[in-house]
Order: sequence, then C-alpha cells, then structure tokens
Amino acid sequence: MALACAPANSHEFWIEPSTFIREGGGPVGVRLCIGEGFEGWSMGRNNRRVETFIASGPDGVRAVVGLDGADPAGAVRLIAPGTHVIAYGSNRAFTELPAAEFEQYLAEKGLDQIGAQRARQKSGNAKVHEAYSRHAKTLVQLGTRGDEVVDRAVGLRLELVAAPGLMRAPGRDPRSFQLLYDGKPLSGVLVVAFRPGTADAELKVRTGADGRALFRLPAAGMWRIAAVHMIPAPAGMAAEWESLWASLTFELPALAAGNAEGAAVADGQACRNRTGAPALQAR
Repeated sequence: MALACAPANSHEFWIEPSTFIREGGGPVGVRLCIGEGFEGWSMGRNNRRVETFIASGPDGVRAVVGLDGADPAGAVRLIAPGTHVIAYGSNRAFTELPAAEFEQYLAEKGLDQIGAQRARQKSGNAKVHEAYSRHAKTLVQLGTRGDEVVDRAVGLRLELVAAPGLMRAPGRDPRSFQLLYDGKPLSGVLVVAFRPGTADAELKVRTGADGRALFRLPAAGMWRIAAVHMIPAPAGMAAEWESLWASLTFELPALAAGNAEGAAVADGQACRNRTGAPALQAR
C-alpha cells in the first residue's frame, strides 16, 4: 500500500456507469471518479487497491472485470431485469498532512468529534498520518424506467443504502438514506448530497439515531450521496487515524424532479461515462 498524495485523499470518490438504465441485457461500463465540487476526473483501475468490485443483482453477484490500468475501470454484463448494485471497495492507503490542513479537512467533512478529541489530546502541530479507504456504490436498472429501483446492502465496511421509493414523484418528497458501518446504523455523521458537474449547492444533514439522513432532491440528473467516517487507527498501523469514505450514485429522472426552480443543469464538466454502449466488453 503506497503513500498517497494529500489532495487525492481530500477529494470525493464515486462510481459512474455508462448508463443508469438499460431496457435489455448487456454490458455496462464502470468508471471510477474522483473530484471536488464542479470538477471530476476518471481514475484507471488499480488492482493492488481493489478489495471488492462487484455487481449484485436479482440473479446473484457478478465480478466487474477489467485490466489493470484500464479506464473505464471495468465492465459487467447484466442479464436479469431489476436493480443491480455495482459496488467498489478499496484496501487502505496512507497519507500525511500538516496539522493545520488536517484540521481544515476535519471541518470540511463535519468530523467535529475528531477535532475535539485531538484538542483534548493536545496533539499540537505535528504532521498527521492517516489511513483511508473508499467504499462506493451505484444503482443501475435493467428494464423500463417505470420499474422500482431497489437498493440493498452489499457488505461494504461503510455503506449508504437508499430506502424504497427513491424514484417516486414529486421531487419535494424526502428521500431516505441509511449509513451503515460494519453493517450497523451509524449516527451523527454528516451526509452530503450533490449533483456532480453542476454549480448547485451541496445539501447537508447528519444521520439520526437510526443512521438515516433525509434529503429533498429538487432536480433531475445524477446525484451523489456521500459520507466520511473517521476512527482512531488500529494499534500497530503507521497512522493515527483511519477514515472510510462512502458514496452512492443514481440518476433521478425528470418525472421525479417535480417543479424545481432555479436548478442548474449538468453540463458534462464532472467525470462523465454516459454512452450508449461501453467500449470495454465484459464476459
């Protein structure tokens, strides 16, 4: 596990499929994206970092296949109608930050309890060593757009799970997302909803006692729901802290957007993998 640069650690990470809906079976390309705010960049597949890369659907679990270094990072052939949850989980990488930059990062990600713990420990200005891992999901529907999209937990260490009714109209009805850590609800964590590739403001809310965050999503297009959880690093690890980054992406159709006012339109500046058919073929 190589030492990673600090900027890569502070950026959001998400999955973007070549399509969020297919009317018939076939391959779907899977791109790994990293970015912040308006901008996003695709990342090539790094097999040394991959712990989990699967598509879980009505007919079971399939591997997302691909060559090391490939971009898109993989592809999977979907066969059974219904919702397929494409999930990626990485192993740990390591980074270090000056204390001031680490405190800023804690504030940006809502990790107030870690900042308070560092203050109690009188950590000072020494550089901070952190281990981090990525845990991302996306929802792809095989069948007509009117079919119900059903998310489910797939066993990632940190995982966001959308409640039933994600695509229902009108758009002003709240959508519910539960944050799970090692399979159990995690409370008090800041969850952020955002449309990559737009100038929209982020929507932010902390999870309740049941690990749920509620958002009113006012516009159509791709949404990314994201959260960061940080814990003290396990004993013997070359780090003081360990962070886990979770994201969930899906496409909200115009029917579910309601009569949103002033919503920006995605203009393709973020990491984009929306094509009719992926170039990378899957078996």
